[in-house]
Amino acid sequence: MLDQGHAQIDSKVLQQNVKRLDTAYKNFFEGRGFPRFKNRSNFTSFTYVMGVKLKGNKIYLPQLGQMRFHNSRSIPDGFTIKACTVRKRQNGWYISLRIEDKSVPEYSAKLLGNNPKVIGCDLGITKLVHLSDGHQIENPKFATNKKAKRTLKNRQRRVSRKVKGSKNRKKAAIRVGQFHQKIGNKRQAYQWKVANKIVSRNVDVIALEDLNISGMMRRCKVTTDEKAGRFLKKGQSRKKGLNRSISDAGWGELILKIEYLAVKQGKITIKINPKHSSQECRNCGHIDKSNRDGEKFICVECGYHEHADIGAAKTIRDRALKIVRGDSAKREC
Repeated sequence: MLDQGHAQIDSKVLQQNVKRLDTAYKNFFEGRGFPRFKNRSNFTSFTYVMGVKLKGNKIYLPQLGQMRFHNSRSIPDGFTIKACTVRKRQNGWYISLRIEDKSVPEYSAKLLGNNPKVIGCDLGITKLVHLSDGHQIENPKFATNKKAKRTLKNRQRRVSRKVKGSKNRKKAAIRVGQFHQKIGNKRQAYQWKVANKIVSRNVDVIALEDLNISGMMRRCKVTTDEKAGRFLKKGQSRKKGLNRSISDAGWGELILKIEYLAVKQGKITIKINPKHSSQECRNCGHIDKSNRDGEKFICVECGYHEHADIGAAKTIRDRALKIVRGDSAKREC
């Protein structure tokens, strides 16, 4: 039997949460992390798969009833609602609708000719994206610039100075959450702009780095000195700053947006292994760590020099060309 609290929740919502739990354990058995316990306070979203009705600026949700909402985007004619997700954010509740029209054909990639146009993308911190055509896209660093770090530090200090469990502490915590939400909204908007700028170029194939971002942000392994029995320095304090910059850049989300827009325009995206892409000489093929000095690339073998990150983007482009054309593809300058 259901208690009074569960009786107020739609059965389809509970079924969707069970599916989430099943997905979490499948990921765990495939080696992708252990499921985290979630109580009522940190459940921030729930999903309806049927029973949702929409009329003008009013929406009906099972067990919750009818309520008004701000309709930011109207549903085109002929589409039906397949699912509705309700999310809680710092400044209110948001509703996302998944709609479907079976008469709309699926997107299909354009056929590649004998000489396809390929562009390589190298992701970075100083610049967000370096393209193989020499173009560079700025990285605004929304969360790691001086002003943002100072604001976040002040708001977090105000939270820590309030009495635990008090209403003032909750208010201060909400202000911290609102600041994080503002940064996230800015990052999302900027990434869509960058992704559209890349995909709208006159190319057939977009070559992206196949990055293991979670591995790049993993903590340094702890090692000890056998004689002294002390921990050896691994540079984790400096790596913490790098990890914050990687997280702020949002490479993974940007790649997903580029892939999404590429499919809509019928273009192909290829993920390329970026190993040694910024250390390999494009003139003689010599690979050495000392070839790169910051943003400069000077080959210690033949003296070839260029911008390190743009050269890496060109290398990624060449590796994609080998996949598209075959192993006989030649390097392009």
